[in-house]
Amino acid sequence: MDEGYLLWDEKMQQPGQKIVVVGTSGSGKTTVARTLAVRLGIPYISNDEIIWGPDWQLKPEADEVRLFDEATAQPAWTLDGNLNPKSKADTLMLSRLDTIIWVNLPRRETLPQLLRRTIRRAWTGEELWHGNRESWRTSFFSHDSIFWFAIKSHRHVERRYTAMIDDPAYAHVTRIRLRSRQEVNEWLSGVRRA
Repeated sequence: MDEGYLLWDEKMQQPGQKIVVVGTSGSGKTTVARTLAVRLGIPYISNDEIIWGPDWQLKPEADEVRLFDEATAQPAWTLDGNLNPKSKADTLMLSRLDTIIWVNLPRRETLPQLLRRTIRRAWTGEELWHGNRESWRTSFFSHDSIFWFAIKSHRHVERRYTAMIDDPAYAHVTRIRLRSRQEVNEWLSGVRRA
C-alpha cells in the first residue's frame, strides 16, 4: 500500500516549489508549511485566511477560487490545508502543485496538540483571520467544536489521502508522508533551499 509514497526516509526526499501540506486538525500542517516557507525562501499561503471571512462565515466559492488562483499563480509557494478533489479551488491547486506533504499523525498525537493550541487561543483571544477568534464555547461546547470535527474526520482524511496518493493521476507529484512528530522534525531538518 505504501508503494506510492515517497516516505520521509527515502533519501530525505526534497519538496518541490509548489507545496500543499495536508493532515487532520492538530497535525501541525501550518507549522510545517510555515517552516518550509522560511527554509525554502518561498511565500506561505494560509488556507484558512482565504476560505474564512469575518464571523467565521465561509467565503463564496467564486471568491475562494479567485483568491486561490491569485495566490498560487506565483512560481513558488507553500500552503496548509486539506484538499477535496470535488472543490473548484482545490482542483485548481491540484493542477498546480508539485508536492503533497501528508502529516499523517495518529490521534494520540493530534488531539493533545489541538487541545493545547485551542486553549491557548481561547485564553489569549488571539485573532486568527479577519477578526475571527476561537472561544471557549465554540471550541469546546458546540456541535461545530474543532475537537468533534477532528475526531470524526480523522479516518475520512486518512482514506482520502491514501486514495489520492495511490491514484496514478498524481504519479507526477512528489508525495511525502510523515507519520510521527519525530519524522516531521527529522524530515524538516533535512530540507535544503533549492
